[in-house]
Amino acid sequence: MQEPLYGTPHAHSSLLGPLSPPLIRSTTAGQPDAETLRAMGAGERPGEFYQRLGHTNGRAWESLVAGWEGADGAVAFSSGMAAISAALAAHLRTGDRVLLAEEIYGGTSGFALTDLVRFGVTVDRFSALDVEGLVRALARPAKFVVFESPINPTLRLADIGAIARIARAAGAITLFDGTFAPPPVQRALALGVDLVAHSATKFFGGHSDVLAGVIAGSHALLGPIEGWRRRTGAILAPDPAWLLLRSWPTLPLRLAAQQAAAHALAMGLLEDVGAGRLVAVSYPTLPNHPDLALAKVQMHGGGCVVAVELPGGLPGAKRVFDRLQRIARAPSLGGVESLATLPAYTTHAALTTEQRRRAGIPDGLLRIAVGLEGADVLLADVRQALAGA
Repeated sequence: MQEPLYGTPHAHSSLLGPLSPPLIRSTTAGQPDAETLRAMGAGERPGEFYQRLGHTNGRAWESLVAGWEGADGAVAFSSGMAAISAALAAHLRTGDRVLLAEEIYGGTSGFALTDLVRFGVTVDRFSALDVEGLVRALARPAKFVVFESPINPTLRLADIGAIARIARAAGAITLFDGTFAPPPVQRALALGVDLVAHSATKFFGGHSDVLAGVIAGSHALLGPIEGWRRRTGAILAPDPAWLLLRSWPTLPLRLAAQQAAAHALAMGLLEDVGAGRLVAVSYPTLPNHPDLALAKVQMHGGGCVVAVELPGGLPGAKRVFDRLQRIARAPSLGGVESLATLPAYTTHAALTTEQRRRAGIPDGLLRIAVGLEGADVLLADVRQALAGA
């Protein structure tokens, strides 16, 4: 079998000399002879050739992701949406059908409903919380089933294993967005999905200074995706790849600290629900979470995001949001700093109020991505914002 043109057998791990891998920005590499030039240009031989086709820093990071996910390989992109859109576009043809979860990141919905349909792909919706509904939807053939868990921003959980089994039995490829709970919190490939995508901008980068995405899975499914990347030029550049390599050793430590703080924050906010200052708080390992039993099966912890519903709908949420002092008002998640966002204005702004309602997203929802400040600091910030709103 030909060696794939993504990933490298061994990432930098020397204990002698430079302990950090070198950053190689060169866009091209000289070759020894015409035959080597031909073979590398044709994609028959891996190695340094031209940066759009692959480079040292990118391949090293792809290999780390593949190992972390237990995958054959991984293909890195310039953003999470570049990765998701490439995975779909590389495998779909006019006349194909995609089943897209109602409860999916707004950017993924936007791409599917705006661009895939423009090229003659049928996009139908299903609820990732309704396994029997998926069985009915797959009575008609579908090429892809696309979903996520934990669900952004409600933090409900889809039964990953059940959805993967149902889709595979119907001949559909499962594309799973694992951004909210990367390994070791959750290993979607081990639960049966075919392809897992991550916005590496989030936890893999971890410092709010990288824009990147990645797809992991089998060589058979990654091959067309890598080909799409070569043709469209959506490859991750060396500098962000190097920053991802820098962040990699601290990933499990950051996740452990952020996850512990998120659980503590959510438990503390339950008191505010009881006191009537909050309508609801959602976090997968809370004792009242509707999917707690599923969380114990498919997750190791509850992740690093907490969702709260504030009284007064969107106006009430805005008042609390504007009073936060330690939690930054910004989109995204996964960095060392805690961030708060209003999904009605950011992640799901492209949806109507009714579409958000069908996805279980009230306009008064506030999403808190937990960083490393500590649960006590974050709880105090939320409570002072509630008190003055």
